[in-house]
Amino acid sequence: MNKTFNINIDIPKTELEYFFENAKTEYLSKGEYFHSADKTCKKIGIIKSGLLKSYVIDENGNEKIIEFYSENSFVSAFTSFITQEITDWNIQTIENSEILIITKELLDQLYKRNVCWTLFGLKIFETQTLKKCSREKSLLINNASERYRIFREQYKDIENRLSLNQIARYLGIQPESLSRIRKDLFLNIHQGN
Repeated sequence: MNKTFNINIDIPKTELEYFFENAKTEYLSKGEYFHSADKTCKKIGIIKSGLLKSYVIDENGNEKIIEFYSENSFVSAFTSFITQEITDWNIQTIENSEILIITKELLDQLYKRNVCWTLFGLKIFETQTLKKCSREKSLLINNASERYRIFREQYKDIENRLSLNQIARYLGIQPESLSRIRKDLFLNIHQGN
């Protein structure tokens, strides 16, 4: 269970049983939305299988990918979930996905049941805050090659499941630039640099 949650918290067996009795599972096909923009996000997902992306659309109609979510990670429009305000985030599947759903109502019930769930919620939001801060810092201070290196470290397990265009949108560069960066990296590796 803690592997499913991908966090290190002791959760009593009775609490786990209650959780699994009340959490639902969503099965989404490739291209379906876990959450659509202009709505309030009322759920957090734990990805059992599959791959998703969160993105916004800029003023020119271009997709800007914010984050990727793969197996054993939490997915949500977290700011909207916390504030219960409308968000401009979209969260869409890249692959067919199976997602365990924690609704706002269920999480509130869990908080009242046992302190372990408060720690659980704290861990979720700490993890997301650290990811967000790291991403913002990278966009502000790193060049495209450095951002790609950081991306490869963070998403090494899923890079081969993403298209060139998806990675470029995440990095905030054109696909042609990413191709050049990859070619340079490949040459440097094979030249021993």
